[in-house]
Amino acid sequence: MRQIRFLSVVSTIVLFLLSCSPEEPDSISVDDFMEILEQSISSDNLSSDRISGLDPYESYFIARKAETCGYQDVSIALAEHCMKNSRGFIGARAAELLIRIYTDNGDYKDAEFTASLASAEYPDNYSFKRAVVEAEYRQQEDSAVIDGINALRVFDEADTDYELALFKAVAAFRLGLPDWKISWIELFTEVPASEFILRGWDYLSDKIYEPTSEFPGYENLVKGKYLYSTGKKRESVEYFRAYAENITSVEITEAVIGDIENAFVGTGQTLRGAVLFDEMGRQSGDLRCLFAAARLYRRSGKYPEAEKCMEAVLAGFNQGEIPDRELWYSLDIRIRRNLSDALNALDFYIEQWTEPEFFSDSLDNLCTGLVRRRRWNDVARLAAALEHNGPDGVYDRCRYISERAAESGYLPEQEFSAPYSDLYYRILSGDELEEFGDPEAVIIAEYKPRNEAELYIKKLIDYEVGNILDEVKLYQKSLSEEFLVYCAENISGYGKALDSIRIMYQYQGDYSAVGLGAVYPDLYRQEIESAAEQNGIPVQIMLALVWKESGFEREIVSRSGAVGLSQLMPSTADDVARRIGTSVSDLSDPYENLSLGSWYLAWLKGYVGNTASAVLSYNGGPGRVKGWMKQYGDLPDDLFYEIIPVPETHQYGKKVLTASVLYGLLYYGIEPQQTLKLFFTENN
Repeated sequence: MRQIRFLSVVSTIVLFLLSCSPEEPDSISVDDFMEILEQSISSDNLSSDRISGLDPYESYFIARKAETCGYQDVSIALAEHCMKNSRGFIGARAAELLIRIYTDNGDYKDAEFTASLASAEYPDNYSFKRAVVEAEYRQQEDSAVIDGINALRVFDEADTDYELALFKAVAAFRLGLPDWKISWIELFTEVPASEFILRGWDYLSDKIYEPTSEFPGYENLVKGKYLYSTGKKRESVEYFRAYAENITSVEITEAVIGDIENAFVGTGQTLRGAVLFDEMGRQSGDLRCLFAAARLYRRSGKYPEAEKCMEAVLAGFNQGEIPDRELWYSLDIRIRRNLSDALNALDFYIEQWTEPEFFSDSLDNLCTGLVRRRRWNDVARLAAALEHNGPDGVYDRCRYISERAAESGYLPEQEFSAPYSDLYYRILSGDELEEFGDPEAVIIAEYKPRNEAELYIKKLIDYEVGNILDEVKLYQKSLSEEFLVYCAENISGYGKALDSIRIMYQYQGDYSAVGLGAVYPDLYRQEIESAAEQNGIPVQIMLALVWKESGFEREIVSRSGAVGLSQLMPSTADDVARRIGTSVSDLSDPYENLSLGSWYLAWLKGYVGNTASAVLSYNGGPGRVKGWMKQYGDLPDDLFYEIIPVPETHQYGKKVLTASVLYGLLYYGIEPQQTLKLFFTENN
C-alpha cells in the first residue's frame, strides 16, 4: 500500500478533526487517512472554533478531499475558511471550489455572492466575473446579465465563450426587449452548431410554437443549425445550402461558414460544398468563402481547383501578412498536386511563415513523396532549404536521408554542419548518448516544491484529489523536470501509468536520464521479459511496443476495440490463441495479453522478414507492409522506414525504434547500435 508522509501541519489538521493525541505516526496510508477523514466528518459537523484553528492553506486540500467523500457541507466550511484567510493563488482556488459546489447544487444566490467577493479580490480574473453572470442568469436577474455580459467583452476569453450569447438571448427574451430578436440572430450566426444552439432552440420551442417563424430571412439557418446540433447532418445540409444561396457575403459569418463546411464534410458531400462556396466567393469576392472552397476541394482531391482558390486567397493579403493557416493550406495543396512545383515554391513559404513547426506535417509529406520516388537530389535540396529556417525535425530527417543516400551511392557526398537535434536521427547516425545514464540512480521519494504551482500540485497528489495531468498542463511552464518526475512516479503509483508518461511530455527542455526513465518506465518488466523470452523477441523491443501501444495501462481499450498492454483486437487474440492451442480468458490479464502479443509479433517477424517490418505490421497490417517491401525492399532498412506513406505507421515505427534503443540503454546497458542491429537484421 502506498504511503504518504504528512507535514506537521497535516498532523495538526488530523488532530483538530479527531481531537486525538498529538503522537501522530511518521507516515499513514492513504486508505487509513481516508477512513480517519470519513469517520471524523460523519460523526458530527466541524464546529466553527475547530475550523478557525486550521491552517487556511491546508484546509483547501482537506475541503477537496471532503468533497470527494461526499461531505459537501464540511467542504464548503473548509473552503470558506481558506478563502477568508488566504489571498493569492490558494485563495482563488478556494473561491473556485465554492462557486462550483454552489452552482452544482443550484445554490445560485450563494454562488453569486462568492463570485462577487472573489471578483473584487481578483479583478483581472475572467472566471469569477463570468460566474457572477451565470449565477444572475440562473436567478433570472436579466438586466444584470446583459450588463455583465457587456462588461465581460474586455476579456479575450469572452470571444469564444459561446454560452454568453445564449445567456444574452434568453435574458433579452425574458425582459421582452424590443430588439430581443437581434440577440437571437447573433446566437445563430456567431455561435457554431453546438449544445448552446440546441439549448436555445429548446428554450424558444417551449415559448414559441415554431422558432423559425420569428426570424424571417434566417429560417433555413436556424433550422439547419438545430438539425446539425442534434446530429442530423444530412437533413441540415439542405437548409444550410438554401440559406447560403440566398444571402450576400456580408451576411455570412465565420461560424456559419464553418457549420456549412462541416455539414458537407460530415455527409460526404465535399465537392458539392466546394462548388457552392466557390460560386459564392467568385460572385462576392469574399476570401473566406474561397478559403472554405479550397479546403473542400482539397478534401475532394480536386487539387487544381483548390490551388486556384488559394491563389485568390493569398492575393488578398499584403506581403508578409499571410497567416500561417492560409500558408499551410496553400503549401499542402501544392504538395498534393505536384511535388516539383511545391519544392520550387518553397522559398516563398519560408519567407512568409511565422512558426516553422506549424508546417512540419506537410513538409514531412513532401519529404516522403520525394523519397518514394527516389528523388534523392531533391531531398538534399529540401534539406538545404530548411537548414536555417525550417522545422528542426523535418530538417534532421531530410539531412539524414541525404547523407544515407550518399553513403549508398545514390548521391554525391553531402555535408551539413549542425548536429542532429531529433533523438531518432541521433540514434541512427550513431551519435553518443552519454547524457543518458541509469534512470534508477536517483529515486525521487520526496520533493521540496520550488514555487507555488509545484506546492499546489504536490498537495493534490498527497490528498489524491484532482486530475494531476490537467493541472500539470495548466502550470507546465512553472514546473521543473525533477518535479514532473515526482508527479509521474506518484501518478503511476495510483495506477495511471499512461497519465504518468503524458505528464513527462509536458516538459519543454532536454530530458536527463531520470526524466527519460519516467518517460520510458519499466512497468510489468518481469511479465514482459518472460513473454519476450518465450517468443524470441528482444526484451527492449517488447517493452517499447507495450509502451507505445498502451502506455502500460493493463485495462485500456482503444476506440477500435483493441485491449490491454499489447493492444490486441479480440479477433486477433482469438486467432493467436487457436494457433497455439489455447483460448482467450481475460485480455486485461498482463501475462495472458503479453503472451499472445509477443507471439503475434514473433509471427509477424517471420512473415515479413525482420523485426523492423514486423513492428510496422503490428500497426499498419502485414499485407500492406508486404506491398511496400515488394516495391522498396531493395532500399537499406533505415531508408525503407522513410518511404512509409501512412503518417501514423511511419511515426509508430520511429517511436518504437527510439523507445527500443532507450529501454535497452537505460535498463540493460545495451549499446544503441546493438539494438539497431537486432531491429534491422533479418531473422534475428
